[in-house]
Amino acid sequence: MKELAAERNMTIHQVIQKGGLNQATISELISGRTKYPKISTIQKFCDGLDIGLNDFFNSNKFQ
Repeated sequence: MKELAAERNMTIHQVIQKGGLNQATISELISGRTKYPKISTIQKFCDGLDIGLNDFFNSNKFQ
């Protein structure tokens, strides 16, 4: 998530605000405390980055 934000010259905070996400939710994902995020959370993150779910999952992290 951090890498995707950095690739778009955005901070996680900017992505959260733009996508309408809760800071605590993203913090738990990034720290690894939440292992299985809801698809709606991932969609909001993607919305904040202006990318599609396809782009998110095509990241090198998933290969």
